[in-house]
Amino acid sequence: MRSAHARLIVSRDRTADLHSAWRAQLFRFSLLVVFVTMYQLQSSLSACIREIKDRKGMAVTGVEAIKILFGDSYCELTGVVISGLLSYFLALGYHTGLELDSWPYALSTALAPLCVGLFFNSRQVGCRGGEDLDMVDVDDKRHQFPAVILWHTVVTGAYWFMKSGMQECEDNVKLCNQSIEDFERMDKKMAMRAKLKAGAKQ
Repeated sequence: MRSAHARLIVSRDRTADLHSAWRAQLFRFSLLVVFVTMYQLQSSLSACIREIKDRKGMAVTGVEAIKILFGDSYCELTGVVISGLLSYFLALGYHTGLELDSWPYALSTALAPLCVGLFFNSRQVGCRGGEDLDMVDVDDKRHQFPAVILWHTVVTGAYWFMKSGMQECEDNVKLCNQSIEDFERMDKKMAMRAKLKAGAKQ
């Protein structure tokens, strides 16, 4: 039983080391996802600029142009925020790991449905919110599905898998500890009975 307990301890430590390496890889990939979301934002802004330029007789300058550009790219902006939050979450849990109820992850989870909703809504209107759509050919590909939503799913699945794996290791160690304690109590009781019987014979 002692040898089994030692093997379980070694298995738990190896699992913890493996999970630490996984978290390191997830953090590195998260930085790449940040650049992908920034690229999607840049692509959306460029497509909106082209759409505005294609509208003959419409002059847009200054603050109004900025409002139009970023108003059309709410989905991509939200994606950048989510990717930043996930990177921060993974950076905080780089060595020790965090629970999924930590605030960076919780906030990114709350923003994920909003990001998806903005994506489907933005595909139905032009850069100026649907005004004069008959005057311009709207670029259907100006909004790409937010890659950060897929990344959020990957991070969630990975952390759930790591948490369940570590919990299983901890449960096995606890069960083995309880078995050892039970056997020790049984040995003590048997020793006490043997002493009582020996005393009675004397």
